[in-house]
Amino acid sequence: MRISTALINQRALNGILNQQARLSDLQLKIATGKRINVPSDDPVGAAQIVRLTETIKSNEQFIRNANMAKSRLNLEESVLASVENALQRVRELALQASNSHLSNLDRKAIAVEVRQRLDELLSLANSQDANQKFLFSGTQVNSKPVTQTSGGFVYNGDQGQRSIQISSNLYVTDGDSGSAVFFDNITGNGIFTVQDNPTNTGSGIIDPGTVFDRSALVRETYTISFVTNSNANLGFNVIGSSSGQLIPPLPADPVLNAPDFVAGNAMRFNGIETKIDALPVAGDSFSVQPSVKQDLFTTVDNLVSALETRTFIASEKAQVQNQINRSIMDLDRAFDNIIETRSSVGSRLGIIDEKISINESFILEITTTLSEVQDLDLISAASEMQLRVVTLEAAQASYMLIQGLSIFNFL
Repeated sequence: MRISTALINQRALNGILNQQARLSDLQLKIATGKRINVPSDDPVGAAQIVRLTETIKSNEQFIRNANMAKSRLNLEESVLASVENALQRVRELALQASNSHLSNLDRKAIAVEVRQRLDELLSLANSQDANQKFLFSGTQVNSKPVTQTSGGFVYNGDQGQRSIQISSNLYVTDGDSGSAVFFDNITGNGIFTVQDNPTNTGSGIIDPGTVFDRSALVRETYTISFVTNSNANLGFNVIGSSSGQLIPPLPADPVLNAPDFVAGNAMRFNGIETKIDALPVAGDSFSVQPSVKQDLFTTVDNLVSALETRTFIASEKAQVQNQINRSIMDLDRAFDNIIETRSSVGSRLGIIDEKISINESFILEITTTLSEVQDLDLISAASEMQLRVVTLEAAQASYMLIQGLSIFNFL
């Protein structure tokens, strides 16, 4: 085999270029601090880097999602705290107004502040976040949740809740619908509510009542009527819309055999207990009805209406007192609902904080693994680069010597 001068020169040049390429590759790795810059550097390691990087990005997105949800929930919790304070103040004013010695002017002055609190509650229900999205519209975040019309208060959102993914297998809702927070309150004691007949002419005031025996409870409408019994005394009877006559028990006559009424004495029927104070008269009646849903704005508005009602005789004062008593009970149910919602928000915030911490720890672990796969050992690389520089210089020196060899130098 003949080895020409051109072949020797080409091989020497290829050796120099190969050493330069290796040195350049090493210099790139040192500059980036990574031992894998292109898949060809380590195909298996490159695939692992892609998987680890995607995992880190996913968890970083989960943290961003969690922080967004946390921001809205923190704002909701703050708004609900303000709602709670406003309701507490309205209840204090209602208790103050229940004093029978207050004049019409006194109650009207109280009504002024209660109406201001109603305006405050409407404003809080229509709160917006930093992006001008309504907090309590469900998924209809661009719709004002609550408006007041001539017919009452209207909810314009929906029942939905926006869910945000904060981990690979966990979603959290970033708010609550205004329907659940403000409109789904139960009237009365949560089981039943009491009502006086607007045509009553006596001064009877009915107690909100309790359930003394749940096993005997029958949910229906009961009417307590006052009559003159066979003893010419004021008596009462109780008739259920489905159960029929309960007091006096059948087959007694509901009028002639009606038991004598004693103010403040307990009336018990079908697991329900209530009492009536002051002095009703024959022909007066009261009802005990199953609780229904009522928005807290209507509850406060009913209280305002009662406080603004001018009274001059005992029956009018009794009607106002009965309405105030109902409002206090309804306010308690609304207050309970707000507390329950705040508790739910607090639980979600706790879960979010926990998941953020877990995701941050997970990112740290994955980043450590990624570093082990991807990062360059700079000390070893620096030593290797010095060796490659020496090797390149030797190859260049050898090339210079080989290039100078020629038979013509010896002729």
